[in-house]
Amino acid sequence: MMLDARERSGAALALGAVCLIGGSVAAATRLHGYPLLGGQAVRYGLATVFLLIWARVRRHTFPRPSPAQTARVFLLAATGMAGYGAVLVHATSMTSPGDVGVTLGAAPLVIVLVQSLLVRVRPSGNLIGGALCVAGGSAVAQLSTSGTAQWNAQGLAWSCLALTGVCAVTLLGAPATRALGSLTATTYACALASGMLFLAAVINGRVTGAPVLRRPSGAELPALVFLALGVTTVVFLMWYGAVERLGAGRTGLFNGLVPLASLLALAVTGTTTTSLHQIAGAVLVLVGVAFGLRGGRGGTPPPRRSRPAG
Repeated sequence: MMLDARERSGAALALGAVCLIGGSVAAATRLHGYPLLGGQAVRYGLATVFLLIWARVRRHTFPRPSPAQTARVFLLAATGMAGYGAVLVHATSMTSPGDVGVTLGAAPLVIVLVQSLLVRVRPSGNLIGGALCVAGGSAVAQLSTSGTAQWNAQGLAWSCLALTGVCAVTLLGAPATRALGSLTATTYACALASGMLFLAAVINGRVTGAPVLRRPSGAELPALVFLALGVTTVVFLMWYGAVERLGAGRTGLFNGLVPLASLLALAVTGTTTTSLHQIAGAVLVLVGVAFGLRGGRGGTPPPRRSRPAG
């Protein structure tokens, strides 16, 4: 099945979003000493400001969401934005980042299956095969040099919670985007995530005495700005633009490229080297994405074209 122009642009948007997310790894390493919850609150707060400026430039009018739409956006902000960031950091403290990456590599398969259950449409064989190939490729890429992943119960549990956040970005964001548009849904969710994180930082500070915020250093400030503008504002707009063009199932396949993009970013910055496992995994992921994209919308209803993307 050949992709039309709209679907090709969706694939390009998803790929661009994945590349930016991979670049966030280097930025995140500069924030290890910065207050976690407060820093994430600033990140999403700055993203909200950028989105509001962009909306004003485009003369965008924000529609008032219905109660059901508000609930979806709230859940998206809590799980796919605010919750995911905190859970991911804790998961990597409980087990190795490679082991967490193995779990996150299953996101395409989970998204395809859950989305199909939600809309009660059987996914195509190509889409299921592509998702399995992407998940398998991500797992292979994250294996240690000995070819094993050392799991522990707590690390696996927290990694699965992080996987839930990754899937929520697409599964909860897709209906919100169809109803409200990508710009509106992203702005509302970022504003809510910032408020949630700031409240959590204040509560944590009163309980533990940890600082809520502090003035960022010369290295931390550009990292915060990059995460807010490039990895939050631009990535979410690109990702939901892809969802509108490809559907949630096929867009979800690109999640399999996120661990590989992160590994590439670390290799470019000299943080780590590339192994044969990673090269083999990259080939499997690319094959899986290409195969899955040929499989139709796979359980996702056709995007509504009456509303502009944003």
